[in-house]
Amino acid sequence: MIKSEPSTPWKVLVVDDDRDIHEITELALKRLVFDEKGLKFIHAYSASEAKIKMIDHNDIAVALLDVVMEEDTAGLDLVRFIREEFKNDSIRLILRTGNPGLAPEESVTLQYDINDYRGKTELTAQSLKTAIITALRAYKSIVTIQNLNCEIDQTQRELIYTLGEIAESRGIGLGRHVERVGRITALLAEKMNFPFEQLEHIRLGASMHDIGKMAINDNILNKPGLLTAEEFEQMKKHCDYGYEILKNSDRDLLKTAAIIAYEHHENYDSTGYPRGLKGDEIHLISRIVALVDVFDALATKRVYKEIWPQDKILSYIKSQSGLKFDPKVVNVFFENIDVINELIQSIETEN
Repeated sequence: MIKSEPSTPWKVLVVDDDRDIHEITELALKRLVFDEKGLKFIHAYSASEAKIKMIDHNDIAVALLDVVMEEDTAGLDLVRFIREEFKNDSIRLILRTGNPGLAPEESVTLQYDINDYRGKTELTAQSLKTAIITALRAYKSIVTIQNLNCEIDQTQRELIYTLGEIAESRGIGLGRHVERVGRITALLAEKMNFPFEQLEHIRLGASMHDIGKMAINDNILNKPGLLTAEEFEQMKKHCDYGYEILKNSDRDLLKTAAIIAYEHHENYDSTGYPRGLKGDEIHLISRIVALVDVFDALATKRVYKEIWPQDKILSYIKSQSGLKFDPKVVNVFFENIDVINELIQSIETEN
């Protein structure tokens, strides 16, 4: 999600069980202005209270944390919460302690991106201002970079969907077929215990399943009625074309997309194309896409067919278990058909 810089002021979280420290900190920094903005202080007097404040205020720029509060290393536990559970990589962290012997090891400082560490006696008003300004500069730079990366990522996703739609239909009334295939495939992959970190690549890779159709003649791709045997042989080449387009990339996303493009028309019983693979010779994610693509295609009006009612589609899929489709995938599909229908409805609502 793209973050925006706070309008005014910059938020600073102060976490310390000594109330005098809160007053001293605010007094030392109350006139500080950075980038034409002042500071707003968020106060917490324990690590547990700080966690609540972090959730309530998601645009905190800097946190001043006491290492020792109600228990030893409470400040470090809070750091772990911020970085690992709350997953906030942008907030800048400054640790303070009255006991220099509790300074975190360098490995911990690097692991949790702790930006500054000072003993409380060392932290004069001027050094505190310097530390805060340095932290705010870093925060602003990080948020700028994160927003740029987010914008690039969103643009890439839009391009992937657009390419998929162009390849699939050349603009002829298929709505959000590639998006539905991608999202339903990711849902079933999650149910089949694919690692969470792979699901986004699976979703986007499945959206490019028919990218090779860009190389197929319009007269074949959008022909009303059945294809001749010769035309069908030409159509089948889109799997090879899609694989050739994607196979040379070193990116995991495009590697996934290449496998899907190449194999999603293989049948579980080896009667598919382009290579006649059988059973587990077909990558599991391609076996999932094979079912999802058929499910959504049958539910979509095309130039050569009308929409099938869902009971007829489900009956067909069940009849093809062990033939066209992997029985394990069929079982997971039927176990989650209500969730799939809810997902389809939400996609239609979004669009």
